[in-house]
Amino acid sequence: MPPLYNPFTPSEIAANPDNFFGRSDELNSLCNSLPQGSVAIQGVVGIGKSSLLSRGLIQMEGFGSEGSAKCVIAVADKDVKSVDEAARLLVDSFVKIDETQKRIKFKIGPFLETESAEIVKNFAEGRHTAILKRLVEEEFLKSILGKDKFLLLAVDEADKCPDILARLVRSVSTHAQHKGVTRVSFVLAGVTPFFQKMVSEDAGVSRFFYRTILLKPMSLEDAGDLIETKLTKVADAAELQRISIEINPEVITKVVRLSGGHPHILQLLGSHLVIHEGEDPDGVIDSKDLLGALRQICFEDRAGVYDSILDTLDIYERTEELELLFTLAEKGFPTHINKRRALEELGEESIKWFMDHEVLAASDDDSYYGLVDEFLRIRLMLRDADSAGAQSNIERAVIRDVSNKWYL
Repeated sequence: MPPLYNPFTPSEIAANPDNFFGRSDELNSLCNSLPQGSVAIQGVVGIGKSSLLSRGLIQMEGFGSEGSAKCVIAVADKDVKSVDEAARLLVDSFVKIDETQKRIKFKIGPFLETESAEIVKNFAEGRHTAILKRLVEEEFLKSILGKDKFLLLAVDEADKCPDILARLVRSVSTHAQHKGVTRVSFVLAGVTPFFQKMVSEDAGVSRFFYRTILLKPMSLEDAGDLIETKLTKVADAAELQRISIEINPEVITKVVRLSGGHPHILQLLGSHLVIHEGEDPDGVIDSKDLLGALRQICFEDRAGVYDSILDTLDIYERTEELELLFTLAEKGFPTHINKRRALEELGEESIKWFMDHEVLAASDDDSYYGLVDEFLRIRLMLRDADSAGAQSNIERAVIRDVSNKWYL
C-alpha cells in the first residue's frame, strides 16, 4: 500500500490559515493590542506561541495595501550576550547594508535603496542598537511604511535571552518616544516566565507592554475540530489513491482528551495515528492505532523529554509526591486534580515546585490542577504496567468498546 497522506505537522509552525485552528480570542487580542503598544506571548513548550506570533504577523500585514503593519521577525538564541547583538538580529532582518557603496536596502515595504554613511559606519563598528534606533525614526518609517502603517519588531524564542531583550526594548522604545514616534511596537514570544525575567532585569520595561498573552491548551471543541478536519483529509486523499479508510469517531474524542488540548501533542498523536494505520493497515483509524501511537510517543519519540522530567523528580525527591497527586486525580482525561485536596496532602511549597517546573498547570476556574503534558501520566501508567507484566489501565481504556465512556 502506498504511504497515506499525513497532514499533521507536529514539528512545524502553524502560520498558514489552513493549518491554524482555534485561538480566535488570542489572535484578536494580539492584533487589537499591537497598535496600542508592545505585546508578550508566553506559555509552556509546544503550546503554540510561535504559531500565534506568525499567524498574527500575517494578519497584521494583510494582503497588499490592506494590512496595517509591516513586520520584521528575528529568532533569539542563547549566544546573544549584548544589546547590540540582539539588535543585529532585527537589523539583519530589516535591511541589507552595502559597506562598499555606503548604501542600505530595505527588505520590507516597497523597494527602497538609500545612502546612509552614518548607518554603514555604525554597522562596521558593531553599533547595531544605534542603527535600529535610527531606522525607527520618522524619516525612515515614512519611506518604507507610508503614513498609515506601523512597524512591528518581532522576536521569537525570547526566553533564550530575556535580560538582553529587556534592555533592547527599553532603549529602542524610549528613543522612539523621545522622537515622537508612535508607530513602532515589539511583539515577543517565549516560554514562561520570560517576561517576568525581563521585568526582573528592568522593572520599567513593563510600561512599554500593553498586554501579556498567556497561552493555555486549546478548548476541547477546537482540538476536536483540528483532529477531525485533518483525519478527514487523510480519508479523502486515500480515496483518490483507491484506498478505503474509515475514521472511528471514538478515536477523535480519545485523542482530544489524551492531549489535554495541547497543540503539539494533538499534532503528534494525529501524525502517529496515520503512520500506524499505514504500517499495519486494516482500513480503520481507531483505538488500535491510538494505542500504537501512545507507545511510540511515550517510549520513543518523546522518551528523552519524559526521562529528563523523571530524572529531575528523582533528584529533587519529588517522585512520590507526583505519584500521590495522581492518586488524587479524577478518573479520565484530561487530568483533573482537586486543588484543595492537593494542597492539603502536599502543601503550598511542593505544589509551587510542580508549577514552577511546568508539571502542573492551574485550571481556568482555579478549582483543580491539570498537567502541562498529559503524556507524563500516560508514560508512568504504561511503565508501571510493563514492570508488572500486566495490561495498563490506559491500554484497557483505549481499546474499550465504543459503548463505554472514556474513563479509567
